[in-house]
Amino acid sequence: MSENLPPFETVVDDLYSLPPADFVSHRAAYVTRFKKAGDKSGAASIGALRKPTVVAWLVNTLARRDESAVAELLDLGEQLERAQQRGDGPRLRELSTARSTSIRALSDRAVSLGRDLGATVGDNAAREISNTLNAAMADPEIRDRVRAGRTVTAETYSGFGPALLSLVPDPPDDEDESDPAPPETEADGQKFTEAERNRLLAELESAESDLDTARTEADDARADTDRTASELRSAAAEVEQIEAELAAARARAQAAREANETSVEQAESTAEALEAARARVVEARSALDALS
Repeated sequence: MSENLPPFETVVDDLYSLPPADFVSHRAAYVTRFKKAGDKSGAASIGALRKPTVVAWLVNTLARRDESAVAELLDLGEQLERAQQRGDGPRLRELSTARSTSIRALSDRAVSLGRDLGATVGDNAAREISNTLNAAMADPEIRDRVRAGRTVTAETYSGFGPALLSLVPDPPDDEDESDPAPPETEADGQKFTEAERNRLLAELESAESDLDTARTEADDARADTDRTASELRSAAAEVEQIEAELAAARARAQAAREANETSVEQAESTAEALEAARARVVEARSALDALS
């Protein structure tokens, strides 16, 4: 009787909820289980699943533990897209501020979860978590992976938001294609120019917001680099001190060995002299007894 195998989607969710250190062994166990049950296709699909990085696992854990907060962040990304398409500058500024606040809070939460689960999470990993969440807000494919808790690696997004809409408006659906288009009036041209200006301003404001975020991250990275360099110098000085202490200890050990060898030689010489003295005493007593 064949084994009742779990659905493939259940297996995927299970594997991507595991710490990276446990992923490979559990994946292998599933592959073996599916092969024994005769499901070679399922076994191959499971075997092709990529092991997540620590950062990806932390994002997946965050998506599972704080599902509503992550959903709110991703919804915020969709609102940003709509505001940018409308050219709504004030709304873009409001949403950009909310985005920065939300990403910072969720990144801190992911770091905290990781440390609670025994993972070592450094500053670089924290930045990669922030970058991944930011990318999920802008890229639909990344957004789907993050929402499903199936992120495989740290993600980045190099753009400043969705591409600009075409500056030429689409014709109405019910327009007869055979009818000639009405001539554009001066008022229509002014409206078109204003709409174009608003879209470009919105794009600029979004880009400036992302630039501020990038500058902050760059400053943090420089601070981390300076701190790491300081720690390296301190460690090098400590190594030099330890090496000097080790050399001194070796010198003392050599002196002690030499002193011990001298002491052993002196003890052996003293023992020989003592034995010779005992022999003379015995001879003297024997001679004395003979005279008596």
